Amino acid sequence: MSPIRIEQARPDEAIALAALVLRADREDGTEGRAGFLDEYADAWLADRAHRPTWIATRPDGAPIGIVSTVFVRKLPSLRRPTTAWMHISLVYVVPEERGHGLAERMLRQVLEWGSEQGVERVDLGAVPEARTLYERVGFGAPDPRMMELRRPR
Repeated sequence: MSPIRIEQARPDEAIALAALVLRADREDGTEGRAGFLDEYADAWLADRAHRPTWIATRPDGAPIGIVSTVFVRKLPSLRRPTTAWMHISLVYVVPEERGHGLAERMLRQVLEWGSEQGVERVDLGAVPEARTLYERVGFGAPDPRMMELRRPR
């Protein structure tokens, strides 16, 4: 197997990220729409400081995987240290590359980066098919103190 590059995405990879998101959405049965690639790329570029994203590429440069996150650094407080938290919003590997541990490798790299940034909590929404993957890298049930409010669409 050729070496696969996994790195934090660069600005010049915005369209490649958009294409991976489009593939993930289409695989879930969502209809595409004209202009989506530019719309996603522009939004990611405008907010990329808060949306660290990792991309996996083959040696030929073909994008084959993405982990998209939202990163929040807490403001200073006298009551607690200044830490950060991260939400993983998307983990996707193209179908032809699945089953070789790529998603796990990407997640471990993301979690290592988060640790270096002072991230104390990482959360995600887990589909049943991916729960064992997330458990292998250390995810479990949320803290009993966590609460959630969902508003109707």
